[in-house]
Amino acid sequence: MKHNDNHTFYFLAEIAKENTYRLLFPDAKAGMAIIWLYEKMERGVFQQNSFKETDIHEALRAVNPSIELDKSRHPKEHYNSIISNLLEYFLRYDDERRIYSFKEYAYDFCRQAHNILKANFSPTQIEKICFGLHEKLNRCEDLKLFLDWLKIDFDTFKPKLKSQLDFLDRQIDHSVTSLRENKKLNLQEGAILETLRQIDERFEVIRNQNIELRSAFREIDQIRRLMESYAATYENSEVDTLVHTAITFFQEMRRTLGIIDKRLDRIQPKMRQLFSNLNKPLFNTRMERFLYHLIENCEEVTIGTKKTIRLPSHIPRLSYFKLHQDFTIVERKKDLFPLKAKKRLVIPESPEAKSKAFASFQDKLQRQDEISRWIGIFKQEVDQSSHLCVSDYFFQIARPEDGLSLGLAIAVIYRSIAFFERQDQYTVNINLEKMVGDPEFKTSLWEIIISRKI
Repeated sequence: MKHNDNHTFYFLAEIAKENTYRLLFPDAKAGMAIIWLYEKMERGVFQQNSFKETDIHEALRAVNPSIELDKSRHPKEHYNSIISNLLEYFLRYDDERRIYSFKEYAYDFCRQAHNILKANFSPTQIEKICFGLHEKLNRCEDLKLFLDWLKIDFDTFKPKLKSQLDFLDRQIDHSVTSLRENKKLNLQEGAILETLRQIDERFEVIRNQNIELRSAFREIDQIRRLMESYAATYENSEVDTLVHTAITFFQEMRRTLGIIDKRLDRIQPKMRQLFSNLNKPLFNTRMERFLYHLIENCEEVTIGTKKTIRLPSHIPRLSYFKLHQDFTIVERKKDLFPLKAKKRLVIPESPEAKSKAFASFQDKLQRQDEISRWIGIFKQEVDQSSHLCVSDYFFQIARPEDGLSLGLAIAVIYRSIAFFERQDQYTVNINLEKMVGDPEFKTSLWEIIISRKI
């Protein structure tokens, strides 16, 4: 919905008026003719991307060879009716030169269908696009440049990312459809098993592609944090709205990745169970055939005084060599090398030593409690604000005059990284290019960001 000249625009009501929908989305024969002309232009057949009315007639005949017989006894009149409708949104007519050309909507119509059908998976390309977006966002030195980035660069990126996710989803749909179409194959010949094996491998490829695309999202987290920083700096209502829309888009894309993961988690175990269930009766059937073949084709022969079974001539005999080994047992006499008894060493305990050992143990317990307390603070902060720079807390824990507190700070940072990396709902990012320091310390460390997945 948008406002224009104080009038509200209702999309559904507008497209439902008269023949608007039919003119925007023509029937198959007219749409196919537009695509036929588009391909000719892409190959450079039409000079300056212009064509004559006869070319449109040829396009309609090429994609609908029986149109004259089935639709009308006067094909030219029928063609003129189609061309008249296409002039609304698809075609532009030059009266002086008597030639036609495409309107921009016709190009969008063809390109959109072409890109969807030809879509291929390229997480590397998405990662490069994300990196380029991040670089441009870093160069936004004022409000105008930031708004241009949100309205131009980011809007151009969104359909490319969506197409990658749509591609993965369609791959799953195609695999499921292929499985349904092959359910009636002859089980005895093993065709269904081979199909299942291929589909299972295809699902595994999709899962790996999904993991690759998820790794390409690393730049997106940095983009989101930078956008939030700009929004807080400028305090502009338009910026707030656009940034909120961008973050919502990122969340939607992550949810879509999660949905694809769940679909794979549901389908793949069932596929492998079905494969196992089908493989068992096939093995039993083949084994039964083999045994019947042996019974029918084996013969009893007498060799000397013994009777034996002779296998069919095309079945090779199994020959093997069995090695008999004799092990020599060596008895060990217990009194051959008697061990000398050692006197038991008794260490006397003193109250001072016990107190010292207990104090050391208490110090270790307190240190562990302090580390756990700081990790609890970090977790609460991350859950509230979505991300946290733990490097800043390092200098709050450590004190310049106390060497023990420096060791505690190092232990807290190390243990917190290990704790959050084990949790699926958190991510730990270490920026090797940015150092965090404090004037009172000679020590500095890399920027460590803990984020909660959205």
